[in-house]
Amino acid sequence: MNKRLDNRLPGISPPAWPALLARISEIDEFKGWWKGRFHPPPSYLGSLRKKTTVLSARASIGIDWVGLPRGGDAASALPPARAEELRRSSSASYAHLLNAVFDGHEKLPLSQETIFNFHGELLRTSPRDRAHRGAYRSLPDRYSFTPRQTVEAIALRPAAPDSIRGEMDALLRWTNFRLDSAAFHPLLVIAGFVLEFLAIRPFAGGNGRTSRLLTNLLLLRCGYTYLPYASLERIIAERKAEYYLALRKSQASLHLPRPDMGPWFLAFLDAMRTQARELTGALGALPPEGRLSGNQEGALALFERHREVTNRLVAGELGLSRETAKQVLTRLVSLNLLARFGAGRAVRYRKAEPGGT
Repeated sequence: MNKRLDNRLPGISPPAWPALLARISEIDEFKGWWKGRFHPPPSYLGSLRKKTTVLSARASIGIDWVGLPRGGDAASALPPARAEELRRSSSASYAHLLNAVFDGHEKLPLSQETIFNFHGELLRTSPRDRAHRGAYRSLPDRYSFTPRQTVEAIALRPAAPDSIRGEMDALLRWTNFRLDSAAFHPLLVIAGFVLEFLAIRPFAGGNGRTSRLLTNLLLLRCGYTYLPYASLERIIAERKAEYYLALRKSQASLHLPRPDMGPWFLAFLDAMRTQARELTGALGALPPEGRLSGNQEGALALFERHREVTNRLVAGELGLSRETAKQVLTRLVSLNLLARFGAGRAVRYRKAEPGGT
């Protein structure tokens, strides 16, 4: 299995390499800038992370098929109110796990136990999934390929139930080994892992959500520490059709002597490059490093306890004159870190939406 997976990574047509290398270079340049020279205010990062978590959870649930029973029988669809309740609870489960990955990725190994825990928590509130959550699929997956017996349909069939554990064991060993070595770039290894995981389809449901949590985990473990501040899931959701078309193209060739990994690798790296660019734009309103004063940082920190503040509150909390507090708040508004509401003595301030104007 290791040799087979190793042989897939070089399976990229020569014309695709310049585009792949350009994307990897841009992503890694942003990674280095973030880690080496950039230190956004903690309060601003906190706002970005909260927004990212909400957007990622909503998008990840939206990508998956929620609210309909498997098999697509619309007549037996859940009532709208129940479908919305299920969507909300599924989104909350994803957000909870995503925060756990953001906070604890250094101590979370890529292992069967981690994957089972993710899957079990993701489907915890879904009654129809109670029997198989946190456990590999025990029946053939009937809905992951077209019923017509074409060459492509056969190539896209997931692993048989009795081979899932062996294939997953081999995939996990290979991924951990290659991420610890320098033979291949980690982005290509992670993209290869996701491709193989979704080709195996180890679970009866929730494979997409599980794969996206694992993507976050592996990227964070490989040093892409900016991940919690821009939603990769939202980007994938917005280009869902082209993303999964590229996945399908590469999966259909997996068992050929020369599989074509190019379409999938390009789609995966395009999503990551877009994420880095969007985060760059969201940070554009910030002043250069070191330009926020102590008073400005102190005013932003007040939003950890208050939904909104006033000039009087800031002056009292920070021991400033009313005029100085007003100058601090005005400066934060000009930097798009705060939004001003009301007029005159009724003026109040709230945190601006990250990336807003």
